[in-house]
Amino acid sequence: MSLDAFARERSYLVRLAYRMLGSVADAEDAVQDTYLRWQAAAEPALDTPRAWFTRTCTRLCLDRLKSAHRTREQYVGEWLPEPFVDDSETRAVLDESLSMALLATIERLTPAERAAFLLHDVFDYGFDDIASMLDLSPANCRQLATRARRHLAGERVRGPRDADTVQRLGQAFFAAIRGGDIAGLQAVLSEDVVLRADGGGKVSAARRPVEGRTAVLRFLAAIFMRGNAPGPEVRERWFNGAPGMLIVDGERPVSAFHFDVRDGRIAGIFVQRNPDKLCGFAPVA
Repeated sequence: MSLDAFARERSYLVRLAYRMLGSVADAEDAVQDTYLRWQAAAEPALDTPRAWFTRTCTRLCLDRLKSAHRTREQYVGEWLPEPFVDDSETRAVLDESLSMALLATIERLTPAERAAFLLHDVFDYGFDDIASMLDLSPANCRQLATRARRHLAGERVRGPRDADTVQRLGQAFFAAIRGGDIAGLQAVLSEDVVLRADGGGKVSAARRPVEGRTAVLRFLAAIFMRGNAPGPEVRERWFNGAPGMLIVDGERPVSAFHFDVRDGRIAGIFVQRNPDKLCGFAPVA
């Protein structure tokens, strides 16, 4: 019975920890450590086991974030979250709280701000509950969440749930690339589009954000539209709560494209190329 109580909450805890840490492997480790803490506490009988698991998992994530901050300061180029691949996800509903745009922006927050914001705005906990989880006053937790929202101004947590538009624009994006259609590519990009890529210093990638439609078009043309070079082999995959595109070489994933769509055009392009962060996609059928 006790194992069942934890098993029922495991998927929820992984999603909580992933949003905190931006790494699937670290999230799973934090959840495993939560289970070990529960066992060490003699698997206490609880009226609300989710609250106990959430408190313990959140604190473990906060500890991990302190060491992760030092590591990410030394990261080569742009740091983007590891793609969160869940083949059980509903394919009609977007989850903006898993978007690369939001998770990459969350990196600006302090660990405490991140925890207060996610627990309140994403997981719907009240500030009294959050205070007990973080050992802070409710007023302090409210202030942390307010500061976090100020940093995240413009990023959506529960925005439009239009998966079809994201999928259609992603398909048009790569159709234009394969066809060498600059005009078609320009038509799907917003004027202030920003491209961010994470190679982790292990493969080639833009070290800084590429900003503006002209610069992004020039960047993409230099990579994909050289002479008569064949277009990339692209597979559609759902990850981070939305339709995305995966470039593959044979069965090996080499780039995962995630799109931030606003007002019917692509406003953000997030390209994960770090091979260590593409393991969730392998092998490609």
